Amino acid sequence: MKQLLQIAEKFGSPIYVYDSNKIISQYNRLKNAFSSVSSLKLNYAAKALSNISILKLFNSLDSGLDTVSIQEVKLGLKAGFNQNQ
Repeated sequence: MKQLLQIAEKFGSPIYVYDSNKIISQYNRLKNAFSSVSSLKLNYAAKALSNISILKLFNSLDSGLDTVSIQEVKLGLKAGFNQNQ
């Protein structure tokens, strides 16, 4: 809690703080739950959170990307996703 207060003091509030370790853990948990599916490809819905750092994280996990607008497509490309994913 102290660390979060320090972050808010440094950057102002409201501020959103994401735990990449938790995101990775939950992604892997979901992926492992469907490990029996031979050609499984999990896609992250950009609509849920289009933060470029989060998109880059999901790209690094070999996630696909689900988009519904040209803006989300452009963000996905900027995050390193490509059309063949």
